[in-house]
Amino acid sequence: MNLGITVTLLVAGIIATAGASSAYAQDQVIRGTYAIRMPPGAFDQNSAVFYDPPASAIPVGTTVVWFNDDPGQMHTVTSGTGFEDANYGSAFDSGFMNEGAFFQHTFDAAGEFPYFCQLHPWMVGKITVSDAFEQGHNFKFSSGTGPVFDFSKNERTLLRLEPTSIEVDEDEPVTYKITILKNGEEAFSGDFRSLGGDLYLELIPTDTDTRVYGPDISDPIIGAYHVEGSFLKDNAAYTVRAEITQIFDRPPEDQIGDDFGVQIVPEFPLGILLPVVAGIGATIFAGRRLGKL
Repeated sequence: MNLGITVTLLVAGIIATAGASSAYAQDQVIRGTYAIRMPPGAFDQNSAVFYDPPASAIPVGTTVVWFNDDPGQMHTVTSGTGFEDANYGSAFDSGFMNEGAFFQHTFDAAGEFPYFCQLHPWMVGKITVSDAFEQGHNFKFSSGTGPVFDFSKNERTLLRLEPTSIEVDEDEPVTYKITILKNGEEAFSGDFRSLGGDLYLELIPTDTDTRVYGPDISDPIIGAYHVEGSFLKDNAAYTVRAEITQIFDRPPEDQIGDDFGVQIVPEFPLGILLPVVAGIGATIFAGRRLGKL
């Protein structure tokens, strides 16, 4: 067989494999809660963004879904640092994905997981997974970075709230009120709705005004929300106050809420960093009104 025929057959095989992989992906039901996209132009080695976001910190048990939104381009999501990594693809591998395809993977263990595209090896990303959590009276609170969010190491952190004092069916919509206190003063407050009780909320320090967007997956409403803003950039003790205000369209019979502490360390701290506040963790406020705290 001559070289021309060999190359032709190889390319045909890749295209056939990609088509089969994409068709399989499209037949799946999206169960991911955290979305990463390959934007238009991601294939270009000079592109500013290959995977968006390029690096994320998530709690263990999170399902990430990657979408190929790069017109006319095939991509892969393959674990490892590149072809020089003898174990590349051993943790996860999407196979070849056509434009419009998606791939999802659940991270069940803590650690750092770099990944790349086999067709465009300069396309790289990283997922950091943490198994740290705090058990409150009403919620289990998990964070992609644990109780200390040092964004010189991670530019964002995903939080997960799981109700533990009540049972919520997977098709029941739940409304949360999330309040973020900075050194005891309210810095943010917003309402978020999700199915099944679990709420995913990502904190992103920026130099801009506060912005909220999401959910990543809206049909059904299982995706992560994102809160970004300059109020998250200071070295300070933050409190994430979580309260369920509605299940379906009615308030719960009893107040369901907890406080959780998070220490944020800025990217370029000045002087000696403040120690993590002692006793940071979950504080119950069941039986008391939020307004009285």
